[in-house]
Amino acid sequence: MKTLLFSFSVLILAALNGKAQSIDEGLKHLNAERYILAEKTFNDLVKSNPTAENYFELGRYYLSTPDAKENLDKAQEVFTKGNALDKKGNPLNNIGLAMVKIGKGDLAGAKILIDDEIGKGKGSKDSELIYRAGEAYTLFDWSNDPAEAIMLIDKALEVKKIDNPQYYVIKAKAYNIKNEGGDLMNALRNAERLAPKDLASVYSFMAKIWLQGKNYPEAQEAIDKSIAADPTHAPAYYYKSSLLQTYQKWDEAAKAAKKYLENGDGDCMANLRYAKLAFTAKDFDNVLAKIKEIESCNTDPIVHRLAGISKFEQGKYDAAIADLKKYISVASKEEIFGLDYGFIGRAFLAKSEIADADAADIVTNENLAIENIDKAVSLNDTTYEYYTELGRHFQEKRDYDNAVTFVEKSINNKKKPNGQDFWTLGSLQYMTKNYEKAEATFDKVIASYKDTWAPPYLMSARTKAYKNQEDTTFIAAEMYEKYTSLIPDDQKPANASSLSEAFSYLAAKEWLVNKDSDKAMVYIDELLKYDPTYQRAIDLKNSILGIEPEIEEMEGDSTGTDSTTTKPGK
Repeated sequence: MKTLLFSFSVLILAALNGKAQSIDEGLKHLNAERYILAEKTFNDLVKSNPTAENYFELGRYYLSTPDAKENLDKAQEVFTKGNALDKKGNPLNNIGLAMVKIGKGDLAGAKILIDDEIGKGKGSKDSELIYRAGEAYTLFDWSNDPAEAIMLIDKALEVKKIDNPQYYVIKAKAYNIKNEGGDLMNALRNAERLAPKDLASVYSFMAKIWLQGKNYPEAQEAIDKSIAADPTHAPAYYYKSSLLQTYQKWDEAAKAAKKYLENGDGDCMANLRYAKLAFTAKDFDNVLAKIKEIESCNTDPIVHRLAGISKFEQGKYDAAIADLKKYISVASKEEIFGLDYGFIGRAFLAKSEIADADAADIVTNENLAIENIDKAVSLNDTTYEYYTELGRHFQEKRDYDNAVTFVEKSINNKKKPNGQDFWTLGSLQYMTKNYEKAEATFDKVIASYKDTWAPPYLMSARTKAYKNQEDTTFIAAEMYEKYTSLIPDDQKPANASSLSEAFSYLAAKEWLVNKDSDKAMVYIDELLKYDPTYQRAIDLKNSILGIEPEIEEMEGDSTGTDSTTTKPGK
């Protein structure tokens, strides 16, 4: 009899241990984003052993997936079945029903249910029940109460003298909602200290937080620890890919994204999550292959955006336009961004730059590019400097009037345009002979670079001289003088043409306006050091010396081809 009783006890303990392992297994799959395996595990538990706890775990699963909002009614049905197992109702599944109410935005109704369970009697001393109540307030992004969650977890910790690592994980989630990073990380450190069964998920949570805070070395350490704790924990590879993307290690990021997919479910939703991750890793071939693979099961219109942008990056502009237009036609209004129109505009612009394009098609594509880019900008999209791209396009076509238009728009859309922006605009205004506006623009370049870059002074001098065609007062002299002073001696031979222009102008002023022949000769001699064949300077020198009485009217060299006018900072 004793032997039989012992054997029976062993069987019962084995069954209980098997049940616990199955719940742990389901939670491990859930935390690792293996949602199909998690659902199967919890469903099998309910079928083989329909306890209140197993029903709760299945219901909680439905509220922990990416489709939680769509699963609220399904979870409610499961919790109701679990609740029906007890004549007076099951406290744990009542907390589950409170979770559903929170998911539906009924926080007041949820609080009534929770207070009924933990506010009196055994429930007030049941730390696990209190912990689940705290968790209820952290499950959803769209409906939560982190302060209530923290208060309940603290209460659970007071009731249960031995710490439970999962309590601290929920506390960390609450602090994450509150955006309180220091307290959040302290909670996760406490969870780590207590060595939870699923340590990999704690480390991946840490990695997520470190990445959000751009603390990349700490993120790398947490990712490595997560993978070491469980090499099959998919989220660790997700964060690894994200981290590698910040370092622009696109190939390694793409490999990590592959590992994320391999360690997930491999179902339609998992493949879509992978496609999104591969997209940010610039693995466009695999993005398109995966989208093709799931086209029969996927209902999320985001695939058309992913496909469109991927095809744009591959130079397939017509296909990109078709996909992005499809996205705009099927996505909800709030999910359509300026970015979508921006890429359509960029695709049309790229089409207009194809070498063998027909002239009429070029104009059509340019107009469609402008139309869609205007739409993108009107929707406050700042992903790209669209007008800068249009300005560049028309500048390369030598359509300077249009180039000026779009560079001006680009500057107007920037909070803080810089000296290079104004340099580009001023140069284009100069090319269109709008010297008045160019002068004002180059003054802004000078204000931006101050005395660190010479070319703006040269261009300012030219615009001042050219806007007054007679220039009898030599209004540009100060700017030419400043220009010559900013060219280092070792760079003067490389800038002989512009220096000749400046010294010739300054010499003419001294001779004609100030009647100072000695100073005029100083400028001429300086000029001839760098350009001995500069005929106008030779003529002026001869005039001063009395060799040639007539002085040919001086004009500056407007080509601006010296090395000083090629790039700011040189």
